[in-house]
Amino acid sequence: MLQETGKKIIILYILQILRKYTDANHTMTQQQIADRLRSEYGLEINRSTVKRNLFDLIEAGYDIQYTEVTRSQVNRQTGEREENTIYTDLYYEHDFTEAELHMIIDGLLFSRSVPYKQRKTLIDKLGKLSSSYFNQRMNHVHCMSSDSPQNPELFHTIDILDEAITAGKQVRITYNHYGTDMKLHPTTNEDGSAKRQTLNPYQMVANEGRYYLICNNDHYSTVSNYRIDRITDIELLETSVKPKNQVEGLEDGLNLQNYVYQNLNMFSGKAEKVEFIIPKSAVSLIIDFFGKHVSFHEQEDGKVSCCLQVSLEAMRRWAVEHANMVRVVSPENLVDDIREELRKAAALYGL
Repeated sequence: MLQETGKKIIILYILQILRKYTDANHTMTQQQIADRLRSEYGLEINRSTVKRNLFDLIEAGYDIQYTEVTRSQVNRQTGEREENTIYTDLYYEHDFTEAELHMIIDGLLFSRSVPYKQRKTLIDKLGKLSSSYFNQRMNHVHCMSSDSPQNPELFHTIDILDEAITAGKQVRITYNHYGTDMKLHPTTNEDGSAKRQTLNPYQMVANEGRYYLICNNDHYSTVSNYRIDRITDIELLETSVKPKNQVEGLEDGLNLQNYVYQNLNMFSGKAEKVEFIIPKSAVSLIIDFFGKHVSFHEQEDGKVSCCLQVSLEAMRRWAVEHANMVRVVSPENLVDDIREELRKAAALYGL
């Protein structure tokens, strides 16, 4: 006979068993659940007790799936044949499918911002959101340590920024760059002291494996993008953020999807109409970068003209990077800047 505390805790043990050992591809019968209760918790209960607790869990809102099977049997007391409904093929419907968890884990594996130890801890936690069968396959996933230096304050910085954005408050930070010693070094004032900057934070975004803060430096009127992994010594202030309509580039608010496309690699600046020419074979690459935000016009010479709204600074860097196939034709000032950049690059190689 189970003690009263044992009876109350049975339902929790059954839930743990279903979460750990079942999924859509691995189901259990009521008898198998009873066997697990005996082998793992030392509890001797019958199938009817398992059934009663299962339906208490279902009525409480837990997503437990099952199959109903009707069986005919003779009642030993009355001698009459009766139909009895059996509930089998039981499994817990996890919040994430295995494919979804794989996608999230892959994103962490290739993240260049999250420090190795935190990345490994997060992946281990994500693995526990599914059954033990998924965790067994997780043994084939290896979290490579990053070749890049890591900022141990990253998660703390994200927490404070999240709090600041939610409350509409400013933050004060130290912004850093890496030295040849592979360590972060602060931007300094003329006297050599670490420079403290007051920011108006509006949105955090992940782009190309790194975290950025879309914000406004309180000393300027334009929008800026800060690498969050280069921020240290963050401090939450009591002062309210500058309204977006007072920031150049955010006068009409922040449309995050458009903003990311217009600011390639998160280089900020006012978006303008840019036209460039590519070979037709490069159309797929352009769509990979710009999606539906670019319009195409095929030309008679087999080339394709492309138009889109994009930050000129971002486009200058991107066009130089892909100068072997991209030729910007307007605006003229951008063309001049790219020419000068390419002249400098050629000079480095004695051309």
